Amino acid sequence: MPSGSALIERRPLLHRGEASALAVIATLLTVAALTWSYRIKSLCGGAPFYPDGRSLRFPVGDPHAIVPCYSDLMFLWIGRDINNHVFPYVHGGITDQGHLYGGVVEYPVLSGLLMWLGAIGRHSDLAFFQQSALILAPFALVTTLLLAWMSRWWVLVWAATPPLVLYAFHNWELPVVFTSVAAVAVMAWGASVGTTTGRPRLSLRTSSILASILLALGFSLKIYPGLFVLPLALYVLTRGCPDPAATARRAYDWVGAAWVILAAVITTLVVQVPFMIAGYDGWKAALTFQSNRTASIDTNTFWYWGWYWLSHDDVDAYDSAVRTLSPVLIVVGVAAGLYLAWRRYRETAVFPWIGASFALLAAFMLFHKVHSPQYTLWLLPFFVLLRVRWWVIAIYLVTDFILDVTIFRLFGIINSGSPMKWWVIGGVNLGVWVHVVLLAYFLVTAVSTPLREPLASLVRSQLPPLPPLTRLAIADDGAAGRWLGAPILTRAGVTLRPLRITDAAALGAIGASDPELGPWTSIPTDTAAAIDYITAAHDDPHRIAFAVIDDATGTLVGTTSYYDVDHTNLTVAIGYTFYARSVHGTVVNPAAKLMLLDYAFTEASAVRVVWHTHENNAHSRAAIAKLGATFEGLLRKHRRFAGGWRTTAQYAMTDDDWDHARAALADRVAQPVAPA
Repeated sequence: MPSGSALIERRPLLHRGEASALAVIATLLTVAALTWSYRIKSLCGGAPFYPDGRSLRFPVGDPHAIVPCYSDLMFLWIGRDINNHVFPYVHGGITDQGHLYGGVVEYPVLSGLLMWLGAIGRHSDLAFFQQSALILAPFALVTTLLLAWMSRWWVLVWAATPPLVLYAFHNWELPVVFTSVAAVAVMAWGASVGTTTGRPRLSLRTSSILASILLALGFSLKIYPGLFVLPLALYVLTRGCPDPAATARRAYDWVGAAWVILAAVITTLVVQVPFMIAGYDGWKAALTFQSNRTASIDTNTFWYWGWYWLSHDDVDAYDSAVRTLSPVLIVVGVAAGLYLAWRRYRETAVFPWIGASFALLAAFMLFHKVHSPQYTLWLLPFFVLLRVRWWVIAIYLVTDFILDVTIFRLFGIINSGSPMKWWVIGGVNLGVWVHVVLLAYFLVTAVSTPLREPLASLVRSQLPPLPPLTRLAIADDGAAGRWLGAPILTRAGVTLRPLRITDAAALGAIGASDPELGPWTSIPTDTAAAIDYITAAHDDPHRIAFAVIDDATGTLVGTTSYYDVDHTNLTVAIGYTFYARSVHGTVVNPAAKLMLLDYAFTEASAVRVVWHTHENNAHSRAAIAKLGATFEGLLRKHRRFAGGWRTTAQYAMTDDDWDHARAALADRVAQPVAPA
């Protein structure tokens, strides 16, 4: 048995560095996902090549692969003059047939610029894909670290689920996702409390302007982050998360909200105007392409897989109607999301700008003419940052995987003229329609979905709760067994060992044999009750329950416990004690108390042992006093008892008392009284 000093010097180590461990694990998982994604998508490229650098293997690759290798990155190598290294937009336009040329791509200007950078020095679709992957990967890694900081282990929804594998290198989504996550991180960091000042690190206006700039950059990559500027401005207008005491007297911050909007507008103009001046036709061509795009079979929307596929309406009439209804419904959806968010603000005094952003994104994805599979990457950060129900996340991600592995097979079947497979059509429809339902659900519920920790505390300028593994480590450090262990003690023909669930029958039999055994405490009277008793003792981290064994017969004759174990103050209580009537008045109880006290004071270096009993339990009070404990007073309404409250008589013994008390108790054990 280790010495008492060794027991005292043990310190918890598990929780140290949890943040570092999380960052390393999440980063490694992200690297693994990116590596896997690269290996899957790269199978669509490689020798032999056509003269323009297009691989003969594109777009099918291995037709038997579970996950199709198709990637928009490789697709865009041909047809936009990327392979000719033409600087985007400046020299391009769109033909009457709707074909882009001269470096124009169907995305906002920053995405086009990144594609141009990905093609520099490359002369094949595979080489373009490889260089593009190198550009995209850092955005995924930084996003991982930001999400880990704001959500801790929930970052694994981002780093360790299929979408990152499926879509990291499918299109240019990672930079735009980064801008959205970075905007939330800036707001959280600005509102968080400085370690030296005790005040928020940035003013609400400053952090929101920086976040607005990031969202405007995201708007110049893909459109959707621009929607988030509206809820952010309303958050600033309503002054964020103020002190509740100031809620009644606060006024709207119109100037701050205007700065948020202005910062986004200025940033957008700074990015867009140079392209507009250098090549307006090319810049406008990207917008024209998107406005003319139809909700066809490759867009994964309810427009096609519902309206058109079921009704087979005239194509021109269908396209015209969708071209009108889609933007109208997006506006209606955005208005609905903002209305719900404002109503939530009236209820809680805090405008839920992150939840509102999620609602607006859901409306955009639901009603837009195009819903590409990789848009799931847009949603993942909201699954991480908001307390979306786990089963909703699971359903979305499972159906997303089904949609991904069927829609690209559908394209291959159509292009080859092969017979359509029922499970391909079924998988596509399952994915599309489940996503439609869930996006509508997000639109309605997002504004009332709470933030995860520590983000929720950071934005309120509060100290976040400890992370889960740290809490477990601290709980483990404070557990009784951490200090006292699980000893087996033997003396005078009596053994104390940890109480086991297999002791339930014997323990219940003790209570059943003597109904008057426990008038002052709850004693199990059958096996089922004993199982509950033992389970409760086991689940209490501040209690160590012992079985009391008569060595002569090897039978269980009672139980006793250490409880209220407090390692910090080196204090422990002894109680939860009852014995079979056959051993009352024998050596059993004195021997058990001697072993428990000797172990606590001598082996574990406790400084104080406490007893609690009902104020009217004269027999118990006399027995405790006989041990040498000092009566310290009555604790009124100290414990629940018999449907009410009991007043507890408290006794205690300190290490200063132990030498004298031990000698007297040892004499009692050496000269036991015969059984009554």
